[in-house]
Amino acid sequence: MRITLSKADIEKYASTYAYEGDEELASLMIDARTRGFMTRNDLEAVARWKWRGGRTRQLVSENMDDEVREISQTAFSAKSERLRIGALLALRGVQWPMASVILHFAFPDQNPILDVRAMKTVGGSTLYIFEKWLAHTELCRQKAQAGNVTLRTLDRALWSADKAQNPKRRKAPLAHGDT
Repeated sequence: MRITLSKADIEKYASTYAYEGDEELASLMIDARTRGFMTRNDLEAVARWKWRGGRTRQLVSENMDDEVREISQTAFSAKSERLRIGALLALRGVQWPMASVILHFAFPDQNPILDVRAMKTVGGSTLYIFEKWLAHTELCRQKAQAGNVTLRTLDRALWSADKAQNPKRRKAPLAHGDT
């Protein structure tokens, strides 16, 4: 995996990103991080942003409030990268891409979004495992720091770059173009 986009490319592609709900989700997840946990309503909001289809959203709604609170509290307070994302994977309906969205918006300076478009832009596969998550996270952190851009800007650029190069890539019923 590698990011070949220059700073100018990152800024160009990020400026073309058009996806509704980013600011609202960011605000919601910062509030969750501040209180130390997510509610089931927070989790359902992430699912609505991430997935257009009903199956994942239905699974997410089956989580109990106290489970969402306890699991997200563990994830938000974890020092270990493995525990941080691994805890979220214990929630019903949450897989690597959605867990990465939660972490991206709750900790915007630390975590990228792991999705099919980003993986295509960096030359990675969508067979997600912890080591891939960690490698992608480090790669994005380094590129953002080197380019003096935020991880949100880089995420928008990675997603938009693939969308520009592969406009028909879509696996319904996806939202942020992700799997």
